[in-house]
Amino acid sequence: MPRQELERLTYLPLEPLTVLRPVDRIGHVKERCRGLRVLDLGAYDETEVDRPKHGSWKWLHAEIASVAREVLGVDASPKLKGTEGIQTPCGTRIVYGSAEDLDDVLRSFRPDLIVAGELIEHTPNTLGWLARVGEVFPGVRLLATTPNATSIINIVLSFLNRENTHQDHLQIYSYKTLATLARRLEMTDVVITPYYYHSQLFRGRTPKSLVPLVYAIDYLCLTPIQYLFPMTAFGIILEGVLGRRP
Repeated sequence: MPRQELERLTYLPLEPLTVLRPVDRIGHVKERCRGLRVLDLGAYDETEVDRPKHGSWKWLHAEIASVAREVLGVDASPKLKGTEGIQTPCGTRIVYGSAEDLDDVLRSFRPDLIVAGELIEHTPNTLGWLARVGEVFPGVRLLATTPNATSIINIVLSFLNRENTHQDHLQIYSYKTLATLARRLEMTDVVITPYYYHSQLFRGRTPKSLVPLVYAIDYLCLTPIQYLFPMTAFGIILEGVLGRRP
């Protein structure tokens, strides 16, 4: 989404939006990280710790590490508190820290790209800490992924008086609210891209007898709907440059 399109938004319900086709989340993030120094926020994935139980899950941090020039992970997990961090099997280090207090990390590590994977919906002052990142290290690129308020999953569940939201989510973003966030942050070179829901994320918890049904629903129903109507995609990726380059 170019800067001009951000400024043209009227926030009227019937205004047309230019929405890109959905992408695979992990594959898209991985390509954006290729050859760069990456600061990975929220890097310590509990599902990776439980890999024997959920063997079909992919660890985003490991995928990033496979293509990036250098990666440093930051996470507020209590399991990291009071430690000097952990060395991961993929040759990276994850240290204890909060997105709201990144000044020292930014100045010492000096990343080319900050990845906030499924994080901004958890933080109480997302606008505040992202603005601070732009002040401390202007010109750094941000890539944030987050669930989509208008996803097909939530649309269907709403008819059943249900909602797909985690207990740690403090907000849920839509295409326009992410555009608003980018505008308030005065981000440049902004792109907003939907990403697909893929049942592989949950296949490890599905009884084997139901796996063929899960595949069928995913590839014959959910994927085509998300492709044809991108605003129903499972999540959204916000990319852009924070702060004014010096």
